[in-house]
Amino acid sequence: MKPLNKTLLAVLAAGFISCTLFRQEAQAVPITGAITFAGSVTLDTASAGTATAVVAGGWHGAGGVGSPTVMSRDGDFATFLSNGDATSFTTLQWNFNSPAGQAGAFWSVGGFIFNLTESHIFFQGGFPAGVIINGVGIIHHTGFDDTIGTWSFSTQDSSAGTPSVFSFSAASGAATPDTGSTVALLGLALAGVEALRWKVRTAK
Repeated sequence: MKPLNKTLLAVLAAGFISCTLFRQEAQAVPITGAITFAGSVTLDTASAGTATAVVAGGWHGAGGVGSPTVMSRDGDFATFLSNGDATSFTTLQWNFNSPAGQAGAFWSVGGFIFNLTESHIFFQGGFPAGVIINGVGIIHHTGFDDTIGTWSFSTQDSSAGTPSVFSFSAASGAATPDTGSTVALLGLALAGVEALRWKVRTAK
C-alpha cells in the first residue's frame, strides 16, 4: 500500500498545483474604462486641414503651456488617476497614417502605458479645418492583462478658439487570460485521483 499512497499523494499534489496556477492566471483581468486628455499640439503644417503629423516634442497643455492633462476618466482609470493629472506623450514625430506603428510608449500617466501600433486619418477638412485620426494599440498597467484599446485624436485650427482634444478608450472585447491548459491539467489530475481511489476500494 505504501507505493500506492505515494502515487496518490503525487496526483493530489499535481491537482493542487493546477488549482493554484488556475487561480493565479485568473487574477489578471483586462483594463476597462475610458480616458480623455486635453491639450494642444504643434502640427507639421500651418493648418489641421493639411497636416500629416504632430511634430517631435509637439504635445502641450492647453494654450501651449505644460503637458496634456487628463480631462475625464472612468472604470479602472478612475482608480489610479484624477482629472488634471499631467500626461507624458511621445517625444517623437507622430505620423497620422502610421501602419508600421510607433516606437516605445505613445502616452503614459499614473502607471498606465499606451503603445500605439497603428493609426490612420479618418476625416480631414471642413471649416474651420480639422482632422480626426483613429488608431489601435496596447494599454499596460501592472496587475492587469495587456489590453487592446482604440485611440481617437482630433484637433482643429486654433482660429476656432477651442483647444485640441484627444482621447483613448479601452476595448471591451479585450483578450482574457489563457486558462485552457491549466483547466485540462486539473481535469487530468482529478481523474487520476478518482482512479486511484477506485483501486484502493477494490484492494480492500
